[in-house]
Amino acid sequence: MIFAFAHILTVLIAITALALIWVRNLFAVVMLLSVYSALLAVIFAVMGSVDVAFMEAVVGTSMSTIFFMGLMWWVNPDELSLHSGRRRLLAILPAAGFGGILVYGVNALPAYGDPTAPAHVHVSPVYAAGSMADMATPNVVTAVLADYRGFDTMIESAVVVAAVLGCLLVLKYRDAPAV
Repeated sequence: MIFAFAHILTVLIAITALALIWVRNLFAVVMLLSVYSALLAVIFAVMGSVDVAFMEAVVGTSMSTIFFMGLMWWVNPDELSLHSGRRRLLAILPAAGFGGILVYGVNALPAYGDPTAPAHVHVSPVYAAGSMADMATPNVVTAVLADYRGFDTMIESAVVVAAVLGCLLVLKYRDAPAV
C-alpha cells in the first residue's frame, strides 16, 4: 500500500516538474514550486524521514512560497523575456547530464527498506541502543538530531537563518512598488 502510494507521489512529482518546464506565468511557477515541495515533504514522510519532511514543509513549501510571492512585487512580468532556443538548449544539456548522473547514482543505493542496508546494520542499532544510555533522551530521532548530530543540525539551522537574512537584505534595498 505505502509502496504504491510512493509511486503515485513520484508520478505526481514528475508531472509537476514537467509542468514547471512549460509554464510561463510567474504566479503559476511559484504555485507549482510550492506543490512540488509539498509532494516532496509527503514522500519524505511516507519514507519515514519525518524530520526531513518537516523541514521541507516549513522551508520549501511555506517560507519559499512566501518569499517568492514577496519577490513578485518587484518583478514586472512584461519586462521578462525568453532566451533564444540555442541558449535554452545550452542550459538543458548540462541539466540533463546532471540528472543522468543522479539517476545512475540512485541505482547504487540499497533497495528501499532493505534490512541488510549499511544504515540498518551498522548505524541504526547503535543509535537505538544508545539514545537513552548515552544522551538520556527517550526519543531516538531527537537524540540523533539534537545530540549525536547536534553540530550538523546547528550549522544547518545557521544556513537557513543566513539565507533568510540575505533575502531580507536583498528585499530591503529595493524600492517598494507603487500600489
